[in-house]
Amino acid sequence: MRVSKAHPVANWLRVDGDIYSRSLDQVLRHRDEQLLSDPQASGLPPASTQWFWLEQLPKLCGNPDIKRQVEERIAELAAKREALTEQIRQFERGVQAERNDVDAELASLQQVIR
Repeated sequence: MRVSKAHPVANWLRVDGDIYSRSLDQVLRHRDEQLLSDPQASGLPPASTQWFWLEQLPKLCGNPDIKRQVEERIAELAAKREALTEQIRQFERGVQAERNDVDAELASLQQVIR
């Protein structure tokens, strides 16, 4: 790929200027359509996100470079998910330990007043 730019819908995906230009044009069309029904709309139009995931990206994956980037993104997200899962486990262990301490003190206090 000669010159690449971040895709206007998925900034992790680097595409050549032609794909970028066509993609941006589509996002702008979606924006204009959205503004007709919702003049206060802002941000990426939902239609652009849907178009990217359901139509454009599957077609782009025919390009080996794009497919490689998708595979790298999958690996990156899987690693991030695993790290977050471990953080959740650590948090749960900490909360469980704190609850055990509370239960022990509660039981001790209840024994004293019986």
